[in-house]
Amino acid sequence: MPGTTNTTATDAASVTPAVFMSSVDLTLLTMVQRGFVLSIRGLEVDAERVPLTGEQVKESVAQEFPPAVLFGADLTALPLAHRELRRWLDSHGAALGTHPSHRIAPLLAASLYSDPEDTVAAKEIVRAQLAAGRRTNALGTADPASEEPVRGSGRGTGGTSSQDRLAHNVGMRFRDPSAKFSGGIGESWMEYVGDYQQVARDYNLTATQKLQFLHNIVVGAAKRYYINHVQAFATTFAQAVEMVGNEFNSAVQQNEVKTYLSTYDMNALVEGGKTEAGALAHTYKTIVKLAPLLPRCHQGDANSVDFLHHAVLGYEWATEPLSRVATHDLSFQQLYGELAASLQLHSAAKRAKDRRSSIADGQVKSELASVMFAGQGVYGRPKTGVGATSAAGASRAVQRKDRFDPLSLMGCFNCDDPGHTMRDCPRPRDATRAAKRKLDYFAKKRAGTPALAGILFQLCQ
Repeated sequence: MPGTTNTTATDAASVTPAVFMSSVDLTLLTMVQRGFVLSIRGLEVDAERVPLTGEQVKESVAQEFPPAVLFGADLTALPLAHRELRRWLDSHGAALGTHPSHRIAPLLAASLYSDPEDTVAAKEIVRAQLAAGRRTNALGTADPASEEPVRGSGRGTGGTSSQDRLAHNVGMRFRDPSAKFSGGIGESWMEYVGDYQQVARDYNLTATQKLQFLHNIVVGAAKRYYINHVQAFATTFAQAVEMVGNEFNSAVQQNEVKTYLSTYDMNALVEGGKTEAGALAHTYKTIVKLAPLLPRCHQGDANSVDFLHHAVLGYEWATEPLSRVATHDLSFQQLYGELAASLQLHSAAKRAKDRRSSIADGQVKSELASVMFAGQGVYGRPKTGVGATSAAGASRAVQRKDRFDPLSLMGCFNCDDPGHTMRDCPRPRDATRAAKRKLDYFAKKRAGTPALAGILFQLCQ
């Protein structure tokens, strides 16, 4: 029946898939664009004859269009080409998914090619195109954001020269490698972002400039990830910060941070040259800085107390505060405060003890010196035993005297001449010999005092 025939033809037409980019007039396209459309239509015909899986469809497109062609200038100038290709691949089971940037070109670059070299090349081409797109709009004129005066630079001039100068100034603020984020354990990404935000305020950077200069604060593994996975795809500064933060705060790295804090030992800092007070403060700041990077189940105050407890365990001044953690339920801040107070008291007591010890040592040394000096005076007496020899130039009067003679108290200690004192001695002054004779004189005086008293008594009689 005629009605049935028309209905069947209509149903068959409704299930027939639309031709790839059927609404595009091929006569208005370039040769490359027209070849792209016709190639996809040919793949579509082949897929109808021999059903292909999604991966096979992707592989066919990848072999047909290398990165230099698929992301070349001709197809990039026709945005509909990439959008329709993504739709066509999904309709054939390729399931490309989505990309964090929500852009089609980065999604195709990251998901289409199975060869790693092709993937890297595609990403690099797309990254360069997006970077150029931030500086130039679709009409080929300069982006007004890049021409506005650089108010924070203090120069007030616009154009490419001021933009280059601003980029140089920002780069110089982060020229020190220690000011860059490397993604290592013990580094907090948001701290580096906070420093960068302050620099951005100092130079009054626009949102576009903040994203453009963000690469200055990354180095090492973090820079490699930023170039390969962030710079080419992030469209806003906040999105770039989020992508780096998610990468370097994964579950694996969270567990590494937990292990790092669990084995943290303050003694390593002391052996490295820090004082105990400085090492304690550094340990406290490290735990505070890395606590947000821990797994969620280890971000509580009790876990921070355990980390600090382990770090200071073994120090005498830490014993008393640590012993009261369980009984007094000390918080992290309270434990650090009590440890700092205990360390300060311990250091003050040690200084006082050392000061008293030094005073006592000084007194002992003084007494010992006086004894030794007196001993030198005793041992400095002339030897009168058998075989004793007199010093060269020694006075015969001194050699001849064996006992104390009270009538020879007066005289010269330098030459033993009783006719004058040492002050009036005409001979060269020998201080060592004079000192020995003076000690000998006082020793004899103390020993002969009773005899002198008796002689004086007899004279008086």
